[in-house]
Amino acid sequence: MSMPSKRHVPLLLGSGKSVAVSHGKDKKVTLSLTSMIDMFTILLVFLLKSYSTDGQLVTVSDQLILPKARVEKKVELKLDIQVNNSFIVVDGDPIVAVTDDLLNSGNSIPELVTRLRDHMEYSRLTRGTLNEEDTKINIQGDVGIPAILLQRVMASCSEAGYVGQNLAVIKEEPAEGGEV
Repeated sequence: MSMPSKRHVPLLLGSGKSVAVSHGKDKKVTLSLTSMIDMFTILLVFLLKSYSTDGQLVTVSDQLILPKARVEKKVELKLDIQVNNSFIVVDGDPIVAVTDDLLNSGNSIPELVTRLRDHMEYSRLTRGTLNEEDTKINIQGDVGIPAILLQRVMASCSEAGYVGQNLAVIKEEPAEGGEV
């Protein structure tokens, strides 16, 4: 006969009674969950209050590689324009395909100006009035786009009434040895 493992050894404290029952003389043992729930609630509130993020989260398109720069100002959530070598996308909707004709003609992009004016008019109708924050826009431009395309997008934003334009970049971290 082999020795039983620890899992199979019965705990005998008197005639089959547990420690709590043998000390309490047949009192029922109950577990009070109120204290445990209170403790977990306090921990949860503490963790939620101590968790903070710097600035806002901006979703970068998979089709973009943003340029790197030394960032001084955090990005605010505003109307978003993404510019890559294929399309100009406003708030997730492709507006204009990037073609050679688009790169070689005019200053602003009429389709983009129309879309931006429509968005501004919609904001005016829903809020009743526009403030300075409503005339700001974020532009995400791929690192490989021609500078003339970015200039035309910015001119289109100005023509549509968006005077505050933020160019989203990736923060360049300083090198380990010193300054960037």
